[in-house]
Amino acid sequence: MLFHTPGPAVAAQTEITDEQLEAASGGRTVVIGSPGERRVNRMPLEVYVARVLAGEGEPNAADAARQALAVAIRTYTLVQMGRHRREGFDLCDTVHCQVFRASNESSRRAALATAGRVLTIDGAPAEVFYSASCGGRSEGAAQVWPGATFPYMQVVRDDDVHAEDVPWQLDLTLGELRQALARTGFGGGSLRDISIDGYNASGRVERLRVPGLRPNEISGPAFRDALGTTRIRSTAFSLSRNGNVVRFTGRGYGHGVGMCVIGAGRRARRGESVEAILGQYYPNLRLTDLAGTSPLPRETAATRVVATGKSGVAVSVPRDSRVSARDLEQLTISARDSLAQALGVAAPPVTVELHETLDKFRLEVRRPWWISSAVTGTTIDLAPAALLTQREGIERTVRTALAELLMSTTLGDRPAWVRVGGARYFSSSPRPAPPPRAISCPADAELTLALSAVAQREAEARAVQCFARAMATAGDWRQVR
Repeated sequence: MLFHTPGPAVAAQTEITDEQLEAASGGRTVVIGSPGERRVNRMPLEVYVARVLAGEGEPNAADAARQALAVAIRTYTLVQMGRHRREGFDLCDTVHCQVFRASNESSRRAALATAGRVLTIDGAPAEVFYSASCGGRSEGAAQVWPGATFPYMQVVRDDDVHAEDVPWQLDLTLGELRQALARTGFGGGSLRDISIDGYNASGRVERLRVPGLRPNEISGPAFRDALGTTRIRSTAFSLSRNGNVVRFTGRGYGHGVGMCVIGAGRRARRGESVEAILGQYYPNLRLTDLAGTSPLPRETAATRVVATGKSGVAVSVPRDSRVSARDLEQLTISARDSLAQALGVAAPPVTVELHETLDKFRLEVRRPWWISSAVTGTTIDLAPAALLTQREGIERTVRTALAELLMSTTLGDRPAWVRVGGARYFSSSPRPAPPPRAISCPADAELTLALSAVAQREAEARAVQCFARAMATAGDWRQVR
């Protein structure tokens, strides 16, 4: 249930200034940056909310819709703070986080009217999302981000404000589809056909069949990403084929999770309140003033141990981790040094972060729940220790990630099976023997877009076999292609 917490009074005819928004921010600031650039911009929270509202909101929306979106933007911002901490800022200025523009009078008014108000669960700001248009039914978070556990962001019917939507259409040839999927890492020959292999509870495409390619299936969200989100506007589509041409007909725009910006605007125009709009898209969350919320649990509060001397290893673990920071540090140093010697490369500085929960790990690496580690530059993110123990074990996971890290510069332009197979080959003891006969090496998409943990493991096993066979011929891992 939502309850009303009055925002600051805003005089109807008073022009809102950034100084007023800064005062309403209560000292809270957000550091914004652009990926790949060193320039950052620190701004008061409510100034940032007003600017994002100008960038993400529907032009000419009614006040209730703008205010509801301002609450969602503020809540998202507070939960996602530090998402780009390794790059020296909190949030980026692209669609990866939130796009912002110069604020206008209506966006500043909405930010000030709702200043300090957020959506909460169990007393703390909730992780929420929003999209342009759900097309009549919002999407469950786990359908877009496998492993996401947000019971308050499930499928919500919104048909009554989308009945008049005009469907979008897109025509593409099988050849154009094949080219787009090839750029995403699909192998195989010609695309012989394409068909929808299942819809989920929201009526969106869950999976498609693409016979003739490897793999021969792809998830709905991955297909949309591969074709381009401005062309396949959402996964709420059907398809038909006429000869070599495939027609996609769909509704909505965006991933569909959480608040529907277009739907909120229509609800506001017919007189619904801020509270009613938020209650529609975020059931079971509370609308709360920040002063009454619990501090957000963050991994920045974890115990951090930075190796001294010449080890060059920094380790961060949760306070209550079953694996101590010291033990993980020593394991990492030992594995890194032995692998560097075996590979004949220098041992670089390494940062290892062991995450407290699967949601926090998923939020950091944006990978499916069955992935145990992710390597970014010289940083290794690890899933929670309890999960690693159930899978391959912490030591094997760390060794595999380190091998990938140490080989990444040399193998960066090679097929995924070389990188994945090489990492698992050198992290194994004893090292795998080459298979007795040639096998089909996995296409990149089989390793990066697997639809299940079983498919992922099968592709990884083939990658190791391919690498072992290539090593038997090349003799030097640097020559494997």
